[in-house]
Amino acid sequence: MSAAEKLGQGNPLLDKRLVNAFVEGMVEVIKSTGTEVKEGKPFVEPQFEAKGSIAGMIGMVAGDMRGTITISFDDSSVFHILENWLMEHHDQINDEVADAVGELTNQIYGKAKTTLNELGYGFEMAIPTVITGGGKIKSYHDGATLILPFTCDNGNFFIEITVER
Repeated sequence: MSAAEKLGQGNPLLDKRLVNAFVEGMVEVIKSTGTEVKEGKPFVEPQFEAKGSIAGMIGMVAGDMRGTITISFDDSSVFHILENWLMEHHDQINDEVADAVGELTNQIYGKAKTTLNELGYGFEMAIPTVITGGGKIKSYHDGATLILPFTCDNGNFFIEITVER
């Protein structure tokens, strides 16, 4: 059975194990920074558009499944998380903030990948790309994007999972 078949019989975004692995990874990593996390209600968008002003993006590959995971933050949430985590105050997106978002993205993806691979999915490691400046990201695919929203005391952040079907 291929990874795509294991991941929800046709639409991986409907596989609760995949979604829960990323939610649990996000919650665990963000809580480890000393920041409280609240999960919002997931929703689907037909066209991908990153929600935050800074985002880490990783290509996901498992068997025949191809997709991307994007972890995006609005300014206030990333500044709050970094202040709790690194004890550093930031009030603008700079290289240091971008590096930290890349590391958070890597940790979240790594935790989800480990959980899913223990279930036999075979996700490969990947290097995150960080996008800043509220740039529009156009994704060419015939699927949809599952948005998993989160909040902390000072803002919003999201997991955005896009899978090619």
